[in-house]
Amino acid sequence: MPEHVDAIRWHIEEVDNQIMDLIGQRMKLAKEMGEHKLGSGIPVRNVRVEEQVMARFASRAKQADISEEAARSIAKILLHESEDAQFRMPRIEPKNITIIGGSGKMGAWLCRYFDLQGHKVMVNDIVSSTNFPYENDLKRAVSHADVVVVATPIEAAREMLDRVLALKPKALIADITSIKAPLIPSLRSAVEKGLKVCSLHPMFGPDTRSLIYQNLLICDCGSKEGVAETHALFDHTGVEVHDIKLEEHDRLMSYVLGVSHAINIAFFDALANSGLSLKELEPAASTTFRNQMCTSLKVASENPELYYQIQHVNPFTKEALDLLVKSIEEIRTAAMAKESDHFVRIMEKGRTYYGGSE
Repeated sequence: MPEHVDAIRWHIEEVDNQIMDLIGQRMKLAKEMGEHKLGSGIPVRNVRVEEQVMARFASRAKQADISEEAARSIAKILLHESEDAQFRMPRIEPKNITIIGGSGKMGAWLCRYFDLQGHKVMVNDIVSSTNFPYENDLKRAVSHADVVVVATPIEAAREMLDRVLALKPKALIADITSIKAPLIPSLRSAVEKGLKVCSLHPMFGPDTRSLIYQNLLICDCGSKEGVAETHALFDHTGVEVHDIKLEEHDRLMSYVLGVSHAINIAFFDALANSGLSLKELEPAASTTFRNQMCTSLKVASENPELYYQIQHVNPFTKEALDLLVKSIEEIRTAAMAKESDHFVRIMEKGRTYYGGSE
């Protein structure tokens, strides 16, 4: 019997290897298709073709003895990998790009991203880069560049941006800070002086590999040329670019980052204060609890100083967190009430907000 089981496992391994070989062949063809699209100016993504591929996999699900949902998931993964490989192909004229703070996590991500796009990357930081050319002198690093990106921590961004702007470079100057309030005066002043500036916010972390389905905010500071050049840097990469006004950014972030972070921090803080260990809770975990625990674990693993700055520096934080506290108190009142009416109304409000019917 053990020999028979081992034989089956060996055959499964052989089939797995064949599957990976076929995926490799598919990826090779996808890259060939990418080169053709690049040469012909054809967009990488084609929703109609994606739907055809998904339908083709779903139609073969029964024959493969798997569910249609599983077949569509496999198709989605293959489409994602193929499109990501095509998006990574260099499509624009190479530029000299200096990343100030390029040795940090998001700075290093930007270095890798621009390098893959075919640009020439230079790092300026208090810590020298081991992967890209490094220039310790800020003036030389800026004068060398067509694009300068300030990727320093929030608390250092205003000072660094002012130092760069004081050099009056001809380059596009951009920042990627999570909160814009401290930078707004400097950015507006730069526009008045005729400098090319744009403020970015990648809505993803430094571990992100693919930009497909990810959001990138471009905050218009009043420099049309700056916005246009910034768009050109991210066109054809799969990222979802959204243009917003500079002054609208922080209020959005007070909910997108501030409230979502606070909810997850409150969740793991309540668990830690409950007297129940994670070992005791895990066997009773529901699907909702597991999902929430997974998200809050990621938050707990993040840089606490960064998360503090995101809350502390944003001028809209108090307004957003006051609403959160009010909502929690309302839920507590509704949960303790003898009748369910109040609680039901809260649930119905959420269903309506998300597009469902009452």
